[in-house]
Amino acid sequence: MLITHRRRIAGVMALLAITITLAGPVSASTAPAADAATTTACATPDFTDVPSRASFYEPITWLRCEQISTGYSNGSYAPHQQITRGETAQLLYRFSGEAHSAGTRIDFTDVPASRSAFTAVSWMQAKGYSTGYANGTFGIDRPITRGELSAFLYRMSGQGVTAPTTSPFPDLSTRDHFYTPATWFHATGMVSGYADGTFRPHRAVTRGESAQFLYALETRVNGTPPTYTVPVRQASGPVNATGGTGGAYRDAQAVPFSNGTTSSQYHLYAGHLNASTPHGIMIHLHGDGGFEYRQPQWSTVPAYEKLAEQHGLMLVVPSTPDRATDTWWRKDTSGQYAADLLKDLGRKYNLDLNQVYWTGYSGGADTVARHMMNSHSAGWTGGAAVLVAGGGIYGQQAPLRPISSTLMRNYEMHWVVGADDTPSRGGASGDFDAVHAARLGAAFYSGLGMDTSLTIKPGLDHWEIAPSGPARLAEVLASR
Repeated sequence: MLITHRRRIAGVMALLAITITLAGPVSASTAPAADAATTTACATPDFTDVPSRASFYEPITWLRCEQISTGYSNGSYAPHQQITRGETAQLLYRFSGEAHSAGTRIDFTDVPASRSAFTAVSWMQAKGYSTGYANGTFGIDRPITRGELSAFLYRMSGQGVTAPTTSPFPDLSTRDHFYTPATWFHATGMVSGYADGTFRPHRAVTRGESAQFLYALETRVNGTPPTYTVPVRQASGPVNATGGTGGAYRDAQAVPFSNGTTSSQYHLYAGHLNASTPHGIMIHLHGDGGFEYRQPQWSTVPAYEKLAEQHGLMLVVPSTPDRATDTWWRKDTSGQYAADLLKDLGRKYNLDLNQVYWTGYSGGADTVARHMMNSHSAGWTGGAAVLVAGGGIYGQQAPLRPISSTLMRNYEMHWVVGADDTPSRGGASGDFDAVHAARLGAAFYSGLGMDTSLTIKPGLDHWEIAPSGPARLAEVLASR
């Protein structure tokens, strides 16, 4: 059932007129009130990867039931995946409820008429909401950032505002390109900053967050949307059966696992899979401190998730069982835990163990080199590893446990590190020399006769190199 009560964008956005004089957000309750929320029947069942207790469930359900987003053809929404500028244009166009005739004119060189977002992007250009980039492109496949999204919505509001003369955000100067839209966006109450006071204008927005932003806009203008009565999804044949004992493929957070001696949890991203053929697996080991596990939406995890969806892989992001240090590499028992987790998942989900992709960042990269390949490689027969900002082998002449001849032939190992990721260049994490570590690891495994590569990227430090991991793995997967 399609609700159309908010579908005039000029009228909707005009209600958001506000003169910005405050550093903090204005409560959404200051917006015009609308009719009380009702209960409305929804025509479509929940997305397969957005259960009722998931983050952003209500906003995503609203998008689906309003037919602003239909998700993917396999029934998933991919809430943790970064949303592109093209996908954002489509959401905003559907949200507006306006009709636009795009014709055949090509406004941007990267948006031909054959692209599904062609009409939406044409609408944004015609309205003046986006002029694209200086090189004539729209950046249709680029992830949209918080700053860019604030600029889109600010232009759609049609309001001229007076931004604060002193920036309320330590990472945003008054001369920043996104300064006025960001302060406007924050002051409307539709988006909040971070605990450290930053706005992070260049942080990519996920699909779940984009749903939340539009839901907040709808709530601000028209009050809380209805409560939807959602039909039960009907099973059809073998879709989402695993072929093993693990039950249906699903997305799940903080799944407990114990190998009998150590215990921890893992995030599972598998709702996009089906049982037509055995699937491979990607396992990402976090850096010291566990940021990627604790805050996956702000890390490289969404980029790895997108790759998993594109290539039919399960993605698993485990938390180290070594709670005392929050590291993977300090104890071999942590490596044993990861190896046993792979074995358990392989059995439960009938995985193809010739497609095992280990990825690790910093301490996680060292773990892949020093423990997984070095000591615990008996559990798989092929695939590749991408080791970012680390991955060293120190003082060894041979692996601690033998690596099978099959794995030696079928496995690739790729190191990616920033040239400034050394203490001497000031771009390291403490006194850890990631460039030295990567060189040692690559030389060690290359000396064994394995297929290896080492990429040292100029101008990047320990933190800036992180997104190069998914990029390198994308190249590896595309070539297989």
